[in-house]
Amino acid sequence: MLTEAQRILIREICNLQYSSLTDILTQVDLYNDGDGEPYEDVMALLGFGRKDFDVQLIITINNFKGVMDDPEKVFELEELDMIVFRHILHNFSHWWSDRYPNAMANLWDKLFLQSITNELNRN
Repeated sequence: MLTEAQRILIREICNLQYSSLTDILTQVDLYNDGDGEPYEDVMALLGFGRKDFDVQLIITINNFKGVMDDPEKVFELEELDMIVFRHILHNFSHWWSDRYPNAMANLWDKLFLQSITNELNRN
């Protein structure tokens, strides 16, 4: 279903997210939010701790690693992970637009069709 160029795009996107999430996971201190409040305090107010956060982070890291290993699994990403995937594809499109213009356009089409299919299956 995917072309080799689309597989490359998907792997590069997943690698970006995998690296970013792994960096967050290995940080001892998550620092502060935009208002200067420590993230650990924000998490406590929301009823979870760093360990809970790390467990979910590991799940998300593994999801992106799975797609990196098998790009066809991109269509199996959960909604939030798919939003992040599309965000990266959009915001870093300048990296790939010269090398893979057709692959990018067709990947967007496939992602759109998959989202419509998922929506119809939910109803």
